Amino acid sequence: MQLKVIETIPDDVLKCEAKDLHRILGGPTIMHIKGTNPKAVFISCLLHGNEVTGFYAIQRLLQSVVNSKPNRDIILFFGNTLAAQTGERHLFNQPDYNRIWEVGDLPENKLAMDVLSYAKEQSLFACLDIHNNSGKNPYYGCVNFTDKNWIQLAGLFSKRIVYFTEPSEVLSNAFSTLCPAVTIEAGLPGKEEGIITVLNYLKTIINLDSFDEKFDAFSVDVFHTIGRIMVEPTCSVDFEDKKESTSDLSFSPTIDEKNFEIVPKFTHFGYAKNLDSVKAINNKDEIITEDIFFLKEGSLQSNRIFIPAMFTKDIFIMKEDCMGYIMEKMIPLKN
Repeated sequence: MQLKVIETIPDDVLKCEAKDLHRILGGPTIMHIKGTNPKAVFISCLLHGNEVTGFYAIQRLLQSVVNSKPNRDIILFFGNTLAAQTGERHLFNQPDYNRIWEVGDLPENKLAMDVLSYAKEQSLFACLDIHNNSGKNPYYGCVNFTDKNWIQLAGLFSKRIVYFTEPSEVLSNAFSTLCPAVTIEAGLPGKEEGIITVLNYLKTIINLDSFDEKFDAFSVDVFHTIGRIMVEPTCSVDFEDKKESTSDLSFSPTIDEKNFEIVPKFTHFGYAKNLDSVKAINNKDEIITEDIFFLKEGSLQSNRIFIPAMFTKDIFIMKEDCMGYIMEKMIPLKN
C-alpha cells in the first residue's frame, strides 16, 4: 500500500462527493498546501469511510485557498478513500483506520508509519483528526494529554472535551508526540451545520498565531473515559425495550440520547437475557461489568453514576468496536 503525496489541488477534488475521492486520488493521500508560515496544521479526514463531514469541510477550505496562499502550511491526509466509495466505516478485509497508528505487521500499519515519517519531517503547529458519531452526541473534542495547549486546541471547537488513553492506537495519540493533537467529533455525518462548524474551526486554527498562555483551562468541561462497553458479537440486538423480546439484548430506543448526561444509579438501559451479553472494560483491559451494570428481573440497569459518550445504535459498530464509553468529569491537571 503506497502513500501518495501531492502539493497541488486536483480540480476534481474541489467539487466531487466523498464517494468519488478514491477514483480521483487512487488511495490514501497526503496533500501539502504551502502557506505563508511553514509551521503546518495537519488535518485528517475519512479514517472512517462513512464519516464524511471532515471531507466536505476540507473541500470548502480548499475552495477558499485554491487561488491564494493560506496563512500557514496545511497538510491534509485523506484516509480510507476505498471505504468512502461505498460509505462504510471500513471494508470487511480492512482494519479500522483509526486503530493502525502503532507499529504492526499490516500494510495499513506501514501506511500509518509512512504518514508519521512525513509529518516528522515537517514543522507542525497542530494536528486535527475529524470524525463523526453514529449516535446522538453534542460536538466535542478528544485529547490524549491534559496539557493546556491540547485543552485549548480542543476547547476552540467545543467546551466539551474528552480525555482518553484507550484505545491508544489512534492517530491523535501518535501525533501527540509531535504537536498538540485533537480528535474532533462533529455529530452525525454530512449534516450542513456540522460541515460549517468544522470549516470555521479549521479556519480558526490555521489563522491562530500561537496558543494563548492565558487560556483558562477551567472554562471548559473535561471528561475522562474510564472504560468502554462491549457487546458480545454473537448476541442478537434490537431497540424495542421489550422484556419478552427474542433478542439477547433489547435496548431502549433512546439509548443514544443519554450521551454526555449524568446517568444515576438504577437507570434502565433495556432488557438482557443475561449479563454475559454486555461487557464493561476499564483502561487496563480489566472487566468491570458488575461495577457498571446489574440485572433486575431482566432489566439492565446502571450500578453506579457515570456519564455515557458515543453510545450508538449502530449494531455493527457496537459489536466491532464498542457500544460507547463510560466517563467521569475531571479537572485539567497540567499547565
